[in-house]
Amino acid sequence: MEKFYGSNFCILKWQGIFIKIFAVLFIWLAVNAAFTSRAIAADFQIQPMTMELGRNAKSGVFSVINNGNEKIDFQVSVQEWTQDEKGKDVFAETQDIVFFPKVMFVEPNSQRAIRIGLKAPLSVKEKTYRIFVQEIPTPKKVPDDPSKAIKAGVTIAFRFSMPIFVKPAAPQESYAINKIEMSRGAVKALVSNTGNVHVKLRTVKFIGKSNNGEEIFSKEVAGWYILHGLTLPYTTDIPQELCAKLAQIDVSAQTENENITGTLNVKNDMCTQ
Repeated sequence: MEKFYGSNFCILKWQGIFIKIFAVLFIWLAVNAAFTSRAIAADFQIQPMTMELGRNAKSGVFSVINNGNEKIDFQVSVQEWTQDEKGKDVFAETQDIVFFPKVMFVEPNSQRAIRIGLKAPLSVKEKTYRIFVQEIPTPKKVPDDPSKAIKAGVTIAFRFSMPIFVKPAAPQESYAINKIEMSRGAVKALVSNTGNVHVKLRTVKFIGKSNNGEEIFSKEVAGWYILHGLTLPYTTDIPQELCAKLAQIDVSAQTENENITGTLNVKNDMCTQ
């Protein structure tokens, strides 16, 4: 009886080893298939990356370019695009933009156009939308030679999203760093867009200086779009060993057109409270 139990234990042990080996092999295949799919998906692109409509341009064209060796199917949609108070993108159905086609395919080494038209009248503030071009996965072709099996893999469908900006009748750009604050070693800069069009921040840079003006800390944070009427925070943490040495923090936000700046005079309790 004891010997029989030991044999079962050995069998279960070997089964566990085979299961682990199979799991690792499956993950390896999935990862390799994913990277292969990404390489194939990179064979198509969309131009331009953004579109501006307005008084002088009521329509436009996006070109979907297939640089690969296989036909690619796509589904197209357009949604209104706004942001919440934290900068998170919010999308909603819209009838303001007309577009064609909604489903399409692009042959290898060729391109097709997606035509965009503005249906709604211009507003006093910029209206923003995004066009989504979704790749539709297609089953792999059965090879003519039966001896050539279809390779197993994971299919990854990519979706591209490009902004469409509808300019108001009288565009006005206005933005600033309206507040810089620090608490417990974390510094936060609030960047406000008070104009009626979007602003795109390339980067937000924090530079900490000592009493003698020496730069002892530097951190660059990636920027993004700030739609009209919004104030978005950009933050970074100051290392504890440097925080007590800071006398001021200079913040610069680089937009597409200019650089806006602000300064915070650091107090001792900002590192601890």
